Parts: sequence; C-alpha cells; structure tokens
Amino acid sequence: MTKLDSQAAPAAAAESNPAESLRPKRRFLQSWRDHPVLSYYLLLVITWLLFAIGLITVFSAATIAALDQKSNPFLAFGKRSLIYLASLAVMFAASRIRAVIYKRLAWYLLGASWLLQALVFLPGFHGVSAGGNTNWLVIPGIGFSIQPSEFMKLALVIFLGAMLSDSRLRHKSTRNFPLYSIGGAAGGSIVLVMIGRDLGTAMVMSSLILVAFFIAGIRLRHLAIIVVCGAGLAAVGVMSSPSRRRRVFGFVDASTTDPTGVGYQRQHGLWSLATGGLTGVGPGASREKWSYLPEADTDYIFAILGEEFGLAGTFWVLTLFILLCLTLTRMMRRSTASFEVYTLAGIMGWFFSQAIINIGAVVGLLPIIGVPLPLISSGGSSMLSVMGAIGVALSFARHEPGAQEALQVRLRPVKRSLAILAGSSVKFSKSRRIKR
Repeated sequence: MTKLDSQAAPAAAAESNPAESLRPKRRFLQSWRDHPVLSYYLLLVITWLLFAIGLITVFSAATIAALDQKSNPFLAFGKRSLIYLASLAVMFAASRIRAVIYKRLAWYLLGASWLLQALVFLPGFHGVSAGGNTNWLVIPGIGFSIQPSEFMKLALVIFLGAMLSDSRLRHKSTRNFPLYSIGGAAGGSIVLVMIGRDLGTAMVMSSLILVAFFIAGIRLRHLAIIVVCGAGLAAVGVMSSPSRRRRVFGFVDASTTDPTGVGYQRQHGLWSLATGGLTGVGPGASREKWSYLPEADTDYIFAILGEEFGLAGTFWVLTLFILLCLTLTRMMRRSTASFEVYTLAGIMGWFFSQAIINIGAVVGLLPIIGVPLPLISSGGSSMLSVMGAIGVALSFARHEPGAQEALQVRLRPVKRSLAILAGSSVKFSKSRRIKR
C-alpha cells in the first residue's frame, strides 16, 4: 500500500461509517459534560448575566422613581451601586469558606437571623412597616433599612443542610427522619416572619423547606401533612390582612377587580408586557415606569423587563433561571457530602419558588403577594442574601471531585505570567536605581 493510500484509508472508513466521524464530537461533549469545574463556571456566568440584566433594568426603573421624589437619579443609583458592590463582595467571601465551616455555624447563623427578626417587633429598634408588612429594621446613624427575613432564608438553608445530614439526629428520630426536631426550628422561623404579616417570604421559606425535606427522603404522607398545614396557615395569613384579602379575592373573581383600585397594578403590569411585544421598546424607553406602575423597580421589575426587552428578553431571563436550577441539580448529583446536597436543594427551592411567585403574579397567573425576583429586583437585603447563597453554592462547586485540581491547572499560567511581570518590574526598578 502506498503512502497516499494509507492516508486516504481512514477518511474512506469515516465516510462509510458516519458513527466513527461523530465519535470525536461525542467524546468532546462528554468531556465537557463531565468536566469537574463546569458547575463552577456555569454558576458564575449565569449569575453575572442575571446580575447585569437586573442592574440595567433597575437603573431604568429607579431613575423615574428618584425624579418623582425630586432627588438626583444618578446620586440615588450611586447609593444603590454600593449595595451591588457589597453583594459581590459577599458572594466572593462566601465562596472562599469551606463547607465544614458552614456546617459548624448553622445554629449560630439561624439564631442571629431570629434575633434580627425579633428586633423588628421590639420598641425602640425602629421597625418599619410597608404594604401591611412589618419586616424592616432601620440601622441607626446610617439610614439604611434591612429586611431580616431575607437573611433568615440563607440561614435556614444552611441549618437544614446541617441538621438533615446529621446522622445522630437521624438515628434518634422517629422512623429514621428528624421531622420533629428540625421541623420545630423551621416552623419557628416561619412563625417569626408571619408575625410581621409577610406572607410572600413565608411561602418562599415553606417551599425551600419542602424541597429540602423531599430530597432528604421524607415520607410522602408526612410531606402531605406539612403541605396541608402550610395551606391552612396561608389562608389565615390572607384572611388576617384586608389588603391581601382584596388582592386574592380580586384575583379569584376577575369580575370584582376594579382596574382603578385593587386591579390597578395587575392591569398596568399586563399592559407593560403587551407594549413590549417581541423585541421590546428599547432599554430605558418604558412608559409604565413613569409613575403608572407601582413598585416598578422591585416586585414588578419583570414587567419593565418585558416592556423594554420584549418577549425575547423575558425568555432569556426564564432560560437563565432554568439553567441555574439545572446547574444546582447537577451539583447535587455529583456531590459526595449530604450536607451540600440538602443545602443546595434548599437554595434551589428558594430561587425557583421565589421566581415562580414573582413572575406568576406579574403575568396574572398568581395573586400579587409582593416577592422580589432574585438577582433582578431592586432591594439590598434580597440581593445580599441571594448573592450570599450563590457564594455558598460556588464554595461547594469549588470542592467537587477534581475541581480543585482543575482550577489550579487553569490558574497556573496566570500565576506564572504574574510572576514574570513581577520579576521584570523588580529588575526594571533595580536597573533604574543603579543608573542613579
């Protein structure tokens, strides 16, 4: 056989067998799918994209709110930017803490969140009420207000992960599941939030608890009992608030919804989405944000997003949230530590339920409860807690099997380049010193 024939033989074999030509592509995709740092980079990219979209949309909506209050919109956004920078710092710091530290601090974090939430109701601590809820705490001397219930979500997911993974609790509990010992602490957290009449946050906390319990292997009968009790508490929460009762009854019976009264916000939100069409009216060109749509930069930011970026923009945001949940699911399947699995399950239940409740209210499929959209809506406490949860997930992703070695290999050329640059700068400074 000549040299030309030997080179042409593999090509002819590949043409005769298409599966052979696809094998390298399949191996390439398989290597990427099983790559140890894929979860880490997916989390980073998805978070950065949602963070950037939220920053642009909030700046567009909050500018008009600042003008309405006769204040400088750029100065107001500069103050908001401090929150965004702080949330990035929180995410970076949380990503550098190992899982074992979070597990040891679980009870302390939950206790600290309970203390902050209790301070809201104590006289002399400047508790603030808004929209029928008492869930804000003003920091003396600074003027900023925080929402302790948002930080309780983060503390609760870490607590659930630590307690559900504790083999001693599982051994002592009835039927090999610590339902009573953990359910009491989780239920106490929801009761503290419900004292402030924040039904939306209580529903999100209930969802993350249910997801964590389900992943931990709770019996379906017990899960059904928890759901029924939660539905009863939700009904009590609705009936105890006149404004919330009007919104829910107006949603159930569309004929009772007054477009100029309780149905005003819902109607303008739908008009905002309809105005956007397929591609939107353009960034900053929203009409509803000009004091027509209440809470345009917080609870109804998805409507402004749909008006300015259209159906395409809302589709990409939904896709990013779905990818975020799939990434967390991939991490749960690859993790070898039960603490990480249950904590990631709680985070996924938190993000997914909060996004569904917010978007469902904006598009008219759910009653308006007042829940921010994670990583998109304005709100310092929500942004800090969500970015903290992302940091915890990044910490787990950094320690997946093989991830540390892969990250070190990828960072080695960067470190080598920095070392060369540092060495050249030292030599340059020495040469200048000799010439002098």
